[in-house]
Amino acid sequence: MSVPLALVRAHLNLEPDADGDLLNHYSNVAAAWIAAYTGQPFAADNPLMVQAALLMVAAQYESREAIIFSNAYQIPFGVHDLLSPLKERVTGHQHEAAA
Repeated sequence: MSVPLALVRAHLNLEPDADGDLLNHYSNVAAAWIAAYTGQPFAADNPLMVQAALLMVAAQYESREAIIFSNAYQIPFGVHDLLSPLKERVTGHQHEAAA
């Protein structure tokens, strides 16, 4: 489940019938990226995940090209900060049990 379409439209300040298929697609992409980044399933009741998804959807909707020269960030500013506490950490270190 991704971000509700009504919330995406409210975030983007769009009319109720604007670009439904495209916004659903962007929302699904954002949810998949967040799940891959955090190592957790996307949860529509997690405010950090939802806010990060809204930022990503807005960036994708406003900038539909692969690059824009006015923005140095590939991922919208704030997404990493929102998701960092949720990210599963993998260090490769294994704790040895006491003998």
